[in-house]
Amino acid sequence: MKGEQNDQGTAKEIREAAKRLFMEKGYDGTTMQAIADSSKVNKALLHYYFESKDRLFLLVFREELSELSASLASLWQEGQSPRMELLEDWIDSLIAFRDRSPRLPLFIITEMTRNPGLIKELLTEFLPPTILLQAGGRKGTSKGEYGLPVLVELVGMVYSLVFFPALAAPMIQHLLGVDSPLIDELMVSQARLAKDLVRRRMGGPLPASS
Repeated sequence: MKGEQNDQGTAKEIREAAKRLFMEKGYDGTTMQAIADSSKVNKALLHYYFESKDRLFLLVFREELSELSASLASLWQEGQSPRMELLEDWIDSLIAFRDRSPRLPLFIITEMTRNPGLIKELLTEFLPPTILLQAGGRKGTSKGEYGLPVLVELVGMVYSLVFFPALAAPMIQHLLGVDSPLIDELMVSQARLAKDLVRRRMGGPLPASS
């Protein structure tokens, strides 16, 4: 039992080290030796737990995509169109996810460019089929009913507003000479805008101006 716990602990440390390096340096900039050094194991032991860099990369990517997938799956419950409170909860979960992994958006974009076939396969794996069946099975013509085109519109709009500020932050800081607090304010205001636009698109009441 103790040996199994030690094995699990070592494997977890290796995964965490690999995740940090992949996020920071990307797939091409990360080596198995660097992962071994960061996780404080020798390279032979690293290969014992994870036989290749590809396997480690896919594991890290799958873990991140599973969380995004779970948040998207929460929008459609029991075949019903998403309610406004579910949409707001979804946006809040994306904000928390971004704040925990600020490098993730750039990581995903970079790796999708590097290997679009592989990433497309992973995205298909983690996009719950029930979402496509439930949303795509309706044309969204009835009042209060929304089909796949609206889902695509909402996801595109919200992802842009929540994740793009994190991607653009270094460029904005360099071009405009602003400091981190202003970037933080931008992220907050963009998240608020995402909720306002979703309310408008879904026909809900907008909050009173403060």
